[in-house]
Amino acid sequence: MTRHILLIIISLTVFFSIKASSFDSISSVYKNGEFVTYCQLSVNASDSICSEVINKFVYQMCYDLDGLFTWGLKGMSLANNKDELLKFDFKTTKFDKKTNILRGIGDVIVPGVTTFPNLYIDSKVTQLKYTNGRRDIRLDLVTENPFIKNMVGVYKFIPKNRNNMSYYYLETHIKFGWYFDIFITQNRYKKIMEWRIKQLVRNMKEESEKREKLK
Repeated sequence: MTRHILLIIISLTVFFSIKASSFDSISSVYKNGEFVTYCQLSVNASDSICSEVINKFVYQMCYDLDGLFTWGLKGMSLANNKDELLKFDFKTTKFDKKTNILRGIGDVIVPGVTTFPNLYIDSKVTQLKYTNGRRDIRLDLVTENPFIKNMVGVYKFIPKNRNNMSYYYLETHIKFGWYFDIFITQNRYKKIMEWRIKQLVRNMKEESEKREKLK
């Protein structure tokens, strides 16, 4: 009897751990010189609140970087933090409504080796809205620079489905410039980029759930 009870407990534990991992996950692969990361987190907030948070994020990304640092980019070490394998000092953004081009400007520093000051990262911003409430924000790198050769980022809000769960989902495709392609191994990528991608999605989740509690 005891064995049967233990078997049931173990089976339930495995079942629920698999179920949870299917909701919240992050993974990265490296293929043909490109790092691809998939991050998904469930969010306990209404679709309308999540849409508000996305609108706030996009607006501040384009026009109010200082405001975005207080919540959307918090904890991501994008302001020249110490003791990093690779330091980022993200300074300003400028958005052109006519072309939908977002220009980010910042320094990329390899401590003790070299600094790439005032790098321009120009990305085209595309927004899609669906009748079921889904939102897609896509950034495509327009011109390569010494740091990044190619980049695609697709941020999605997936509204409640049959599981009654909503999700934030971010998929990134990054090809680094020749120097960084040599420097950034798969292990270093996790320490430099992957955790920042998850932190970004986590920030969106936390802001949405905080607003939900204040309703």
